[in-house]
Amino acid sequence: MRDFPFTAVVAQDQLKMSLLLNAIDPRIGGVLIRGDKGSGKTTLARALSELLPNGAPFIEVPAGATEDRVKGSVDLAKMVSDGTVASTGGLLAEANGGVLYVDEVNLLADHIVDLLLDAAATGVNRIERDGVSAVFPAKFVLIGSMNPEEGELRPQLLDRFGLSVEVDGIVNPEHRSLALMRRLEFDSNPEAFCKLFEQEQDQLRQRLGESQNVNRDHPMGLSAELSKELFKVVTELCISYGAQGLRADLTMARAAAAHAALSGRDRVETEDIKAVAPLVLAHRARRDPLQGFEDSRSVSDLVEQIHRNSESKGGGSSKSQSQAEGADERAGEGPERSGPRPKLSEKPSGSSLTLGFGDGPIIRSAIQQNTKGIYSDRVGGGPKGPTPSGYSRRIEGVSDRRGVGVDVVGTITTAALRRSTGSMLESGSFVGPEDIVMSEKLAKQGRTILVGLDLSGSIGIKSRIQLASTVIESLLLDAYQTRDRVGVIVIAEGTARVLQRPTRSVEMIRAKLSGIVTGGITPLAMGIDLLTEQAKTCRQLGENPYCILVTDGRATGGEFAFQEALQAAQRFGSESIPSCIIDIEDSPVNMGLARKLAKETGSQLISYPELAQLITSSGVKHALFR
Repeated sequence: MRDFPFTAVVAQDQLKMSLLLNAIDPRIGGVLIRGDKGSGKTTLARALSELLPNGAPFIEVPAGATEDRVKGSVDLAKMVSDGTVASTGGLLAEANGGVLYVDEVNLLADHIVDLLLDAAATGVNRIERDGVSAVFPAKFVLIGSMNPEEGELRPQLLDRFGLSVEVDGIVNPEHRSLALMRRLEFDSNPEAFCKLFEQEQDQLRQRLGESQNVNRDHPMGLSAELSKELFKVVTELCISYGAQGLRADLTMARAAAAHAALSGRDRVETEDIKAVAPLVLAHRARRDPLQGFEDSRSVSDLVEQIHRNSESKGGGSSKSQSQAEGADERAGEGPERSGPRPKLSEKPSGSSLTLGFGDGPIIRSAIQQNTKGIYSDRVGGGPKGPTPSGYSRRIEGVSDRRGVGVDVVGTITTAALRRSTGSMLESGSFVGPEDIVMSEKLAKQGRTILVGLDLSGSIGIKSRIQLASTVIESLLLDAYQTRDRVGVIVIAEGTARVLQRPTRSVEMIRAKLSGIVTGGITPLAMGIDLLTEQAKTCRQLGENPYCILVTDGRATGGEFAFQEALQAAQRFGSESIPSCIIDIEDSPVNMGLARKLAKETGSQLISYPELAQLITSSGVKHALFR
């Protein structure tokens, strides 16, 4: 069955351009498509393969793909049939010369995404495992799509995607009705519909072919000539947006050259840089996952400013240079700046919980200390993502082999290697007892962090709310980097409720926290019981919960409110749940209520003065565990 034609897709111009640029130069590093479902991401990805030469393949990586399936492994059929040690290249090799598409790439295991990005950057797939060494060509256009509400990619992986595009559904009524009609026509008669766009497809295919062949002998491997002046514009633009390392600079240079080639030119102009810069910088200029991708500065204006400054300095006029530098200073966005960064003290006043911009990773050490050595059968998150750490070993004379199984690949590889040396078994069997390899795989379990926020009237003072904001922000920043799941419980307005069930989406939690209004009585017992219930549910699902309660310990709402809170704390403590209580009481006379709760729950306690010190201290781990 025919795929929907690339040129028939309505709107989505930036996404189309990003895909075409990668088709011209796959070394750009692929495209990350961020947006809602139904916006044409998969349709355009499939359609791109039809524009590539020689019947290019379109390979889709399934969500549950294993490393063996993606990267390749030993060829078991060949080894069993004739004893030859061989290997297969997996999906990476199958995608050579075509398109490799990953839907919901943010839900794919991080180590699998690493494999895809490595192959996309190098153009080769290297297999080194089970005694087999092989190299397969893997030159393809990598396309990943994701819905940010379902969880973010780690910053290390975000940076490795060449271009990033934000796509939305079509809101223009005329465009939307046209897209609807075209889809219905295609579904009714695909062949007839595709013929209507055959000429446009051929023209675009020809443009791509010509662009791919332009300047193949360029000494820098670019698709068009890039002058020294524009090289400087590229680098200063990346610096001004805070892009770290040289990956952004390399990508922008390649993308601008490919854009010039697509436009039929052999030299890059400033218009090419303006066109590709937002696609290169959108996911790299973002220093903080709690900030959006938007930037108030105009890329176009900044490119022009940098270009003018470069020309002025190149002319040797000290007056012009001084004027240009003065203009930079007045504009507040010179190439040496990375943009304003809000401070904690700049938070708006009021009774709403607002996220600050503190830098201290307050919770990280406590959580990691309490989850060391935790393993389970399923693959979870962790400081280095959900990469399973497995090993194979021979087991002799062990009666209890629970959790240990036969390593099929290792066993057959051992037998094949033995046969290749001329050592044969008397029985004539391919595999003998001495070839058996037993294996045991251990995977680091992901952490589920449950945060209880006491935002009732007892902590309504502005400074305390700001401190609570800093705590939750620090926690979200850490979870964003380590791929942990975070859930939030709020105690406010006379009740306790689940604000957000455990998720990896920082954006989702941030959106729900930003508008919360504090106040009311403090049903602390209800909040602790809800925290206990949520932690027990996590355990039933095979997860490892870690609970954090941010409170001053002042339970209100009745004569026995605090006694009820202590009883709830005892129930929590009986479950032996790793936990931490952050005491944000800062009154002159400290009542020590949070300390009593910590004693009953068996939690680590961090006092208000300690917390304030930790926020500004670099020695967080030593301060927590001295």
